[in-house]
Amino acid sequence: MTATPATNQPLVHAVNVTKAFHGNEVLKGIDLDVERGQVVCLLGPSGSGKTTFLRCVNQLETIDGGRIWVDGDLMGYADRGGKLHRLGDKAIAA
Repeated sequence: MTATPATNQPLVHAVNVTKAFHGNEVLKGIDLDVERGQVVCLLGPSGSGKTTFLRCVNQLETIDGGRIWVDGDLMGYADRGGKLHRLGDKAIAA
């Protein structure tokens, strides 16, 4: 599933991304836009969720809430009537 790049959309668009491990919320409503050609650094103390967020963008971790788009494609999920449905491993790999 390849989307045609839209010049007015960010390359990475994250909205209200949440993730918890064993009841410990490590991502608390993260919003981020990264434009084409932009360089972004994630800074913060150890344990603040930097790596977890990157793992969510790359589909190495599942998100608990929110949405992440890369180049116009919703990452790892299908949006059906406003509800997220996790895609299978083959669809995610594609």
